[in-house]
Amino acid sequence: MLGGQIDHRDISAGATVAGTLSWLPLYEGETRPFVAVTASLGLGLARAPADDEMTHSWWAFDLRGGVTVGKTLAGRWVPYVSARAFGGPVFWQHGGSGVTGNDRYHVTLGAGLIVRLPLHVDVTAEAMPLGEQSAALGVTLHL
Repeated sequence: MLGGQIDHRDISAGATVAGTLSWLPLYEGETRPFVAVTASLGLGLARAPADDEMTHSWWAFDLRGGVTVGKTLAGRWVPYVSARAFGGPVFWQHGGSGVTGNDRYHVTLGAGLIVRLPLHVDVTAEAMPLGEQSAALGVTLHL
């Protein structure tokens, strides 16, 4: 995790640890899409000055569940749609005492595209514009 800001206060670099489980209850067929179900748990840690001018730990848990539906086209292109629900507390210092917060949105909806390239490389682009907004670009090397 790189540094950033909360309430215009600098956040130091920190760490993120996460794990994910996935299950494919419906395998892709000739005309049938695949359905994947995921569950993940993550923890983010950082340090930042609070409103009492002291530096405190900031940490957040994130528990997510999701469903993805997609279809391989021409053996190379895999468009998909995803819906995820999540929640998890954020712990912070405010007014000299501990505060527990949460996300504004507890869902995210969007779509993505995986492109299967030669040499066991996949490129993934994803946009989640509804609920929690995010965009991601990734490269996977299959060993």
